[in-house]
Amino acid sequence: MLEFGAKTEYDPLRKVLMYRPGKEISQVTKDTYQELTFRDVVYWRRFQQEHDAFCDLLRGENIEVILLNDLLEEQDFSVIDPNLVYTRDTGAITKAGFIQMRMAHQVRRPEPPLVARSLKKLGIPLLVSIDAPGLLEGGDFVYPDEDTLMIGSNGIRTNEEGISQASKAILEKKIVDTVVYVPLPSWRVHLDGGLMFVDQDLFIYHPASVETFPLRIIRNNEPIEFKPLMDFIKENYDAEGIPISDNELYLFGANVVCLDQRKVVIYEWNERIKDELQDRNVEVLSIQAGELSRGGGGPHCMTLPILRKK
Repeated sequence: MLEFGAKTEYDPLRKVLMYRPGKEISQVTKDTYQELTFRDVVYWRRFQQEHDAFCDLLRGENIEVILLNDLLEEQDFSVIDPNLVYTRDTGAITKAGFIQMRMAHQVRRPEPPLVARSLKKLGIPLLVSIDAPGLLEGGDFVYPDEDTLMIGSNGIRTNEEGISQASKAILEKKIVDTVVYVPLPSWRVHLDGGLMFVDQDLFIYHPASVETFPLRIIRNNEPIEFKPLMDFIKENYDAEGIPISDNELYLFGANVVCLDQRKVVIYEWNERIKDELQDRNVEVLSIQAGELSRGGGGPHCMTLPILRKK
C-alpha cells in the first residue's frame, strides 16, 4: 500500500507528483498567454527539456517522481491546459487524503478533479473537494511545521470560503492543530511566492507580500486571534527570516522546494539568496529555467509532494 502525506515544507521528500509538459504548451501565444495565466510566450520543447532536467535532479536525490502523464486516461489529454505543469496548485496530499482545490480561472477548473481521479489509482482517497463559491489553490499552502498550516489569500485565486471549507476538514481530522490565514495584497498571486520555510528555524520572505495585513489564527473551539506575521513567528519559532527584494520576488526567489531540512532547489539566477542560504548551512541545488519561468511558477509550483517522511 502506498504511503502518503506531507505536513511540512522541509521533512525529507520521498515521493512527488509532477506532470511532464507536452505540446499543449504551444497553445501559449502572444494572443493567449494572459488568458492562459502565463507570463510570456514559451518554446515548448525547451520548456519540456528544462522540466525533464528538474525531474532528473530529483531522481538523482533518490526521490520517486510519479508522472501524472502515466496515470491519465486517453480522454484526459484532450482537456489538459498548459498550467497542469504546476501540479502544486491542484491540491494537497495529507495523511487523511487529497484536498481537491477549486481554481479561480476557468481554464484551470478541470485540473483538480483530473488529479484526484489519478491519485485514487494510487490508493490516495479524497478528503475534501472545495465547492463553489469557494476558491482555493495549492500554492497558497505553506506548512511551517507539522502542526501548523498557513493558507494565503489575495481574494482572487483563494478566497475566504475556500479557506473555511479546507480549514473545517483539516481541523476536524486533526491533520494540524492550527490554521493561519495569511491575507495577501491583490498583486501577490500565492503565498508560496512570498514566504517559504526551509527549516523550522529559517525562512525566506518578501516583507510587502506577507506583512501588510495581520494574520488570523484559527484553532478548534478557540477564539480567532489576530497577529502580525513576525509576532506569530517570534512566539512560535526561534526562526530567522531572509528578506528578498521586489526584483527577487519577480524571479521566484522565495519559491523554492525543499528536498530535506536545509536542502533546497532554486532557480539558478537567485544568486544572492543562494549565498544567504549557504551562509546558513543550507545545501542549494540550482536549475535552469529560461523557459520554465515564463510560465509564472517556480520549483515549488511544479511539485506536489505525495510523501514527506523522516
